[in-house]
Amino acid sequence: MSDYFEIAITVENEDQKNQLVALLSDIGFEGFQEDNKILLAYAAVDDFDQVMMESILKTYNLSYLQSVIKPKNWNEEWEAGFEPVIIHDFCAIRASFHSPVAGVSHEIIITPKMSFGTGHHATTYMMIEAMSVLNFTGMKVLDFGTGTGVLAILASKMGAAVIEAVDYDEWSIENGRENIVRNNCSNISL
Repeated sequence: MSDYFEIAITVENEDQKNQLVALLSDIGFEGFQEDNKILLAYAAVDDFDQVMMESILKTYNLSYLQSVIKPKNWNEEWEAGFEPVIIHDFCAIRASFHSPVAGVSHEIIITPKMSFGTGHHATTYMMIEAMSVLNFTGMKVLDFGTGTGVLAILASKMGAAVIEAVDYDEWSIENGRENIVRNNCSNISL
């Protein structure tokens, strides 16, 4: 495992942040994290192009702080902080190492790996809220960009007849398949 550079950039607005993410992705940055007006960008030391990065930041007249992050098992770190997500009395999403959540209509067990869809991000949380007022009984459902499979699994638990779950990321497909089996959903095609 390689060391990584963490670049902390103070951004002025959402548009500037989005532009920086796109430009830095093009030159080898692999991950980004937002914290208020700070954009944290991550690149492997071996793939880091200091000149290109500084050129991009100079265009925006932005300064940065740079530090080195030593290798660790980030998935293990993330799993240690993974907490269940409860969406009203409708749905709870938890890992297998959490206790069952009482008082919800649907409980989904997700192995917390590096796939998108644990309920912690607003988009997944809001989709589950939107699903709570829909009738899925007998419906055909497409979950495009399924990640962990959480929305496909919920559709299955809500009575959908046939669910097609799609993703292009092999890691997500593997994780989605595990979660579909773990939640006893036999009507989901991944």
